[in-house]
This record gives sequence, structure tokens and C-alpha cells, in this order.
Amino acid sequence: MAACKAKQKGYRTVARIRKKLVSRDYIVSNLEKNGPFAKEKDLFGLWDLIAVHKKVHLFIQAKTNKEIGIRKLRKWITPYTDFGKKHGSKCVRYEIWNKRDNKNFEILDCNTKKRTIEQL
Repeated sequence: MAACKAKQKGYRTVARIRKKLVSRDYIVSNLEKNGPFAKEKDLFGLWDLIAVHKKVHLFIQAKTNKEIGIRKLRKWITPYTDFGKKHGSKCVRYEIWNKRDNKNFEILDCNTKKRTIEQL
């Protein structure tokens, strides 16, 4: 039963991110694969959403109430930041959107490791 609630919480987080990006005129697609035979759930095992707007492509990982940390980044962030450093450019950005509470998203840019707070 707890796993079902965690999935629902994750789906709500993704839906809020999608709504936020669509309101900014992005075209958003869910990259997550579901089903019993899906070996990897996310694109490259990392990304949940892709958003496209003019010349900007965003790859987004959605998290809910994960601790990103102020002084040092946690170990779970390392694959995302490594991917961002290796494949990032001016037109392609990699971000982790963490829903901290019911009012705010904490956004980490994996290319620059810059953190911002976004209102819902």
C-alpha cells in the first residue's frame, strides 16, 4: 500500500512540473516507461520529462522531498551532474526539480550546479 502512495505522490509531482512548463509555452513529454517488461523506467535511467521551447531543450528529473543539501551535493545527484557536464550545452539543459513542500520547487541545474527556488 505504501508503494502505491509513493507512486501517486510522484505522479502528482510530475503533473505539477508539466503544468508549470506548459504555462511557459513549453511542449512537454513524459519519458517514463511503465510495464512489467520495462528494464529502465527513465530515459538513460535518469530523466522523467523532456520539455522543448524554441531553442531550449530541458531534460528533467522529478523528485519529491529529497534533500539536495546546501553545502555539498548528495551522492544520488552525481550521475545527473556528470551527465549534465558531459552532454550539456547552451541549448540543452539538465535539471532536477525537487518538490520541497506544497508551495515551492527547488531546481538544481546539473550543468552549473546552481540552485533556485520556484513558486508553484
